[in-house]
Amino acid sequence: MEQLKGGKEPLMMSGPKFGEKEGWWSRFAKWMGRNRSNLILSVIGILIIIGGIYLYSNYQKSNQPGNPEQQTQQNDQGAVKPEQVNIGGQTNQTSQNQPASAAAGAVSIAEIVNYQNGTYTVKANRGAGVTHLARAAAKQYLEAHQDVKKIVTPEHKIYIEDYLVKHTSTAALAVGQQMQFSDDLIKQAIDSSQKLNQNQLKNLHKYVLLVPSLSG
Repeated sequence: MEQLKGGKEPLMMSGPKFGEKEGWWSRFAKWMGRNRSNLILSVIGILIIIGGIYLYSNYQKSNQPGNPEQQTQQNDQGAVKPEQVNIGGQTNQTSQNQPASAAAGAVSIAEIVNYQNGTYTVKANRGAGVTHLARAAAKQYLEAHQDVKKIVTPEHKIYIEDYLVKHTSTAALAVGQQMQFSDDLIKQAIDSSQKLNQNQLKNLHKYVLLVPSLSG
């Protein structure tokens, strides 16, 4: 290459320079690197807030006045729940499939067979459970103590028979099997029933509707 006049070196044109200006992605990556800890904390905080809102929303729904589950829980607070209220437990009840002639001479589902030394002996006939036998014994006791019968409501009777079951046996019965219920135990059940409050009696009323014979 020929030198310029005056012996000076030839002029060299500078080429393009790369990397002097960073792209937006590079700047964003550096910003992420500097603020990573803050971002993680922010995400965790947002997730906690969302979870709190979700839980609070579910809590509000479950506590609305019209919520069936809440109403059931409220009705059961302080309630007395008989373990078995046999709908077919009415003494002298007969099967709907029996002919009228058979029904006329039908035997009680639970039969009082003896009363001795202050104890009722009750026999289980076909279809009887412990509740039926307890119901028959309590009924016989109340018939013999009219002064007590006056203060015993159908709701009390539900409680009394359940009390007797819990203090004797809840096992299944065979046809002809007998159980005994003492006057003392029946009296304990009656005394305990008189301590029920109005809410408990109200809860028991729904069982009374299943056993109409208790109203007699």
